[in-house]
Amino acid sequence: MNNTPLVSILMNCYNGDRFLKDAIDSVYSQTYSNWEIIFWDNASTDSSSKIALSYDEKLKYFLATKNTPLGEARSLALNEVSGKYVAFLDCDDLYFPKKTEKQVRLMEENEYVISYGSAVTINEYGKEIMKVPVNNCSGYIFDSLLNHYEINMQSVMLLNSYLIENELEFDNNFKYCPDHNLFMQIASHKSVGVVKDFIVSYRKVQNSLSKNTLSIAGSEVRVTLDDIATRHPELREKFNKEFNQAYGKSEYYDVIASINNKDIKQARKKMKPLIFLKYKYFLLYLLLFLPLSNKIILKILKR
Repeated sequence: MNNTPLVSILMNCYNGDRFLKDAIDSVYSQTYSNWEIIFWDNASTDSSSKIALSYDEKLKYFLATKNTPLGEARSLALNEVSGKYVAFLDCDDLYFPKKTEKQVRLMEENEYVISYGSAVTINEYGKEIMKVPVNNCSGYIFDSLLNHYEINMQSVMLLNSYLIENELEFDNNFKYCPDHNLFMQIASHKSVGVVKDFIVSYRKVQNSLSKNTLSIAGSEVRVTLDDIATRHPELREKFNKEFNQAYGKSEYYDVIASINNKDIKQARKKMKPLIFLKYKYFLLYLLLFLPLSNKIILKILKR
């Protein structure tokens, strides 16, 4: 590409030294060369800073004075961006070599303000667990995302000027899904670019943030849905069925949290109102009456 736009890749890090070098190296291996890494060290106490500072000037290192929630940390890092586009990479995940090149081309040619693509899930040792292809095609897909939210954070690219002009950022109060909140706000009124190709690897790690904050997942998703429904009542009316599905999924997260906490009785109670929304919810409800441990149930659910 000629006159290639700068892409700022945000890496928010808190004690992520285990896989950090591999993550950074995957950016340096990009076929697209006009990028910078905005490395936000969220007051790590491990060797993350030493690893990050071992790279050249393309990695811009920022040390937080104190540890903050994920949403606030991402917003602080976003303030340091100078690129036309913004992308994201967590410290245990990986970019495929052509990830940036493919997305910049798609967004430049179609003037999208947001895009995302397919992901491969890997384990702690880098072995592929499963492939997660995207279902949607590029276009206005808000209703589809309500039905099935499929945006992998690591695969996202945003137009920075759109965020600035519309005063959009990650909600500082969100600990589990500030990305879902921001991306659904954008998708509610803008077309979305979708890369069908696999462009990132998402690493599933024990004791991850998503595990540790499972109990608040449902409530945070509902905050986002409530906010969009309040701001855009016409969308709530037009996509009533899809909104109901999304609210049901948020309550399903509450069920998973109860199972994780070994409270099967509470899980059954929360699951019962959902059984007619989806066939798999009905099957889960029946599963909760079997003499199975919470670990086995979570394994069946791939959690």
